[in-house]
Amino acid sequence: MPYFDNKGIKIYYEIEGNGPDLLMIHGFTSSIEWNWRLTNWDEFLKKENRLILIDCRGHGKSDKPLTPDQYGPNMVDDITNLLKHLSIEKANFFGYSMGSGLTLSVLLQHPNLVNSAILGGYVVSFPDDPQREFAKKSMMTTVAGFRSENSKDIKDPTSKRFRLLAQATGGNLKALAAVMEGLYTQTDNMPTSRKEMEKVLKKISVPVLTVVGTDDFMPGDRTLIAQLVPNACHFQIQGKDHITVVADPKFHMIVKAFLNYVNNK
Repeated sequence: MPYFDNKGIKIYYEIEGNGPDLLMIHGFTSSIEWNWRLTNWDEFLKKENRLILIDCRGHGKSDKPLTPDQYGPNMVDDITNLLKHLSIEKANFFGYSMGSGLTLSVLLQHPNLVNSAILGGYVVSFPDDPQREFAKKSMMTTVAGFRSENSKDIKDPTSKRFRLLAQATGGNLKALAAVMEGLYTQTDNMPTSRKEMEKVLKKISVPVLTVVGTDDFMPGDRTLIAQLVPNACHFQIQGKDHITVVADPKFHMIVKAFLNYVNNK
């Protein structure tokens, strides 16, 4: 099985298909198998794209360190070092949820690596917005839920849903708690104010697509990136939430059309 080593952490990846390179980064608690295979994304896209699929650290077949300092910026490094390992200078990126956040981090910190970006299931709030603080508190509640001895003790519905999803996918609860805590406490190299965030988003020059379900329960602004990024578009899929939108055929069609546009410019 293909792995590469990033400073002692083994990262699992797969490559399939033919065409322009498309790096696919799954969501929190998920994996290549759960996010991309069981939802038919790989079969749908691989005829026209060379898919580079990664199991993020803490997930799937990759190593699962148990401390938050092993996540955050290290997850971005895994992605950039994988491209270097494969001698890929630039790729299209497709992230879902957590994978979208990582894609945006790569786009802001290493724009030369990104040809286009698809951000699925992603909502954003500015660093100094009250909504962002609410999102952080919500995620830390989820961390506590992952560390709880018994899922029956979890009262917060979002935390319980993530915990049950992690159990269904065979995730390591302690590692996943560290993943989430690391993502929300290790924010090196990211804008720290609304003004700075607006400024960097407006400077993005590559095509960006954002897609969410109308019933997505993640707190934040669904259309903000599309409003600020000059060459961006946004779609919402009626009646789907953060989990159910992933396998929706309309989501597949939107992404395929976007990639056809990007790859044939």
